[in-house]
Amino acid sequence: MGNAKQMLSCGEVAGFCEQLAMILKAGIYLGEGLEMMSQDNSRPEEQKVLRKLREDMETAGALAPALEAAGVFPAYMVQMVRLGEETGRLDEVMDTLTGHYLREQEIRDSVRTAITYPAMMLGMVIVIVAVLLTQVMPVFQQVFAQLGAELTGFSRVLMDLGRGLRSGGAVIAVVVLILAAVCVWLGTRKRSTLLRLSRRIPGLRKMSDDVALCRFAGGMALALRSGLNPEYALDLVCQLNEDPYFSQRLARVRDQMNQGTDMTEALTREGILTGVYGRMAAIGRKTGTLDETMIRIAESTQEEVDRNIARSLARIEPTLVVVLSLLVGGILMSVMFPLLGILSGM
Repeated sequence: MGNAKQMLSCGEVAGFCEQLAMILKAGIYLGEGLEMMSQDNSRPEEQKVLRKLREDMETAGALAPALEAAGVFPAYMVQMVRLGEETGRLDEVMDTLTGHYLREQEIRDSVRTAITYPAMMLGMVIVIVAVLLTQVMPVFQQVFAQLGAELTGFSRVLMDLGRGLRSGGAVIAVVVLILAAVCVWLGTRKRSTLLRLSRRIPGLRKMSDDVALCRFAGGMALALRSGLNPEYALDLVCQLNEDPYFSQRLARVRDQMNQGTDMTEALTREGILTGVYGRMAAIGRKTGTLDETMIRIAESTQEEVDRNIARSLARIEPTLVVVLSLLVGGILMSVMFPLLGILSGM
């Protein structure tokens, strides 16, 4: 578990659910199990959360209100635990929640990798070019001055750019830090804004759709397996969605279901389930195995997301290396050729 003042990560929630599932299957009283978990935990803040959970559960007589009062567990998890307690299937719900949040963590890790690695590579390119302009180019300028010549054309432009970077280095550093802080803030607080921006980039649009579908299918599988009807399951799963565009499509699916349209048919009409996925869902609906079908769709989509990210990174790395080589080569050649011309004329 993490800090009690922050929402737990998906990996931490999965670990918590897995431990509770084992405790319930072993026939251990839930309160006693929470006490065992707190004793086995070496972090004081986590022990505090677990003991408070036990106290609140003893007072409320159920786990769901205690989880809600803790304020660190996802609302979706709290709702599913409440349903598990009402139906007497809490151990099964905990098992399914474990798989669900492990999948959520894999999605987040994949998206983080897709963003972080290219950003680091791009940052490295910018740093190397800045060092060349501010540290290497002045050396060549001194050499030209000693030879009684001046840089002209593109070489002169690069020299002036390097001089500007040196003189305004503090201002530029502040601007970069502000932009970095804004990006972090958007990533943590305005995730929907980033999702809107990503939809303007063709390559990222497909990945955004796949991530949204994976979360939707995984959530539906969990809700349906817990005995919910499709209408209530859809309403509940909407809480998992962070993509505004996908939310609009789900709202239209809900409207069609209110008019009597079958859920799988509405999902197909809105393009959420297409091709093989649409046919799989239709068959699963007819055979009563829609929950299992949704799990297969979620797993297949997760694999597709991972493949797309791997392909994108495989293209980005050599592209950035080529760009870096061209930039470095261009900067050095812009001063080397004039220098060689001067030396050959001496």
